[in-house]
Amino acid sequence: MKVAVTGASGHLGGFCVPALQAAGHETLVVPREVRQAGVPSLRTALAGVEAVVHLAGHIPEDTARLDPDDAEATLRGNAAGTAALLEALATARHLRAVVYASSFEVYGLPLALPIREDHPTRPLSFYGAAKLAGEHFVRLFGAARGLPCCNLRLPAVYGPGARLRSAISNFIRDAAAGRPPEIHGSGEDRRDLVYAKDAADAVVRALATGARGEINLGSGTGYRVAELAEAVCRVARLAAPPARLPSRKPARDYVLDITRAKQELGWEPRTRLDAGIAAQLAWVRAGG
Repeated sequence: MKVAVTGASGHLGGFCVPALQAAGHETLVVPREVRQAGVPSLRTALAGVEAVVHLAGHIPEDTARLDPDDAEATLRGNAAGTAALLEALATARHLRAVVYASSFEVYGLPLALPIREDHPTRPLSFYGAAKLAGEHFVRLFGAARGLPCCNLRLPAVYGPGARLRSAISNFIRDAAAGRPPEIHGSGEDRRDLVYAKDAADAVVRALATGARGEINLGSGTGYRVAELAEAVCRVARLAAPPARLPSRKPARDYVLDITRAKQELGWEPRTRLDAGIAAQLAWVRAGG
């Protein structure tokens, strides 16, 4: 298939484009300039595509904060940007599928663990709310066109190229600088994450299977924050253990149920935690 990719220059995009090409797809990178030029330019660029992988969007430095600037930027980048893309695709005669990269932050405070796709969506941040709006646009577009459209709900994505704040990335940057990772609080709260190459594999599988609706990605089990910090110390061969500091936020567990990904995509994470940490650590040490 001829697959258009938005956000190809981003972290996940850097893994998705080669994964799509390795699967035999022809890829069309949709530059930011074309997206910002408006619907007519997008419509021209996308006229001949058979599928779209929509990764582009605005991600704040801290996705959990409630900053008025983030409200505007996330709405424009994740909701309005997605709506404009879909408007442009309305005339794409050969279109067969859309895959949208969403976020676990659409769920908000977990009511039960692991979090299934039918969990209530009550985001706590502007970013989560804007991603959820993007999901609604994608779902409505698919229903109107009778097309398979899939919203992949991602936890923290780690691996070479990761620049966003997350527990694992913060720990890795500390270790690369020779500092022990800092754990705020008990470290017993759990986090989920997915290696970028594994997430790209899920994107390829979503296209191949004609997946529809919402599908979680993640580790399948989650990790204690202390466990992540200890793994980074082990891989980086730091002599000192993780540092312990007072908690800055309420302790919350986020672990996603990936049963549907296993059943419908035939997908599960393949990268071992230590191997993923080692790859990202090497990238950071090399100047990333």
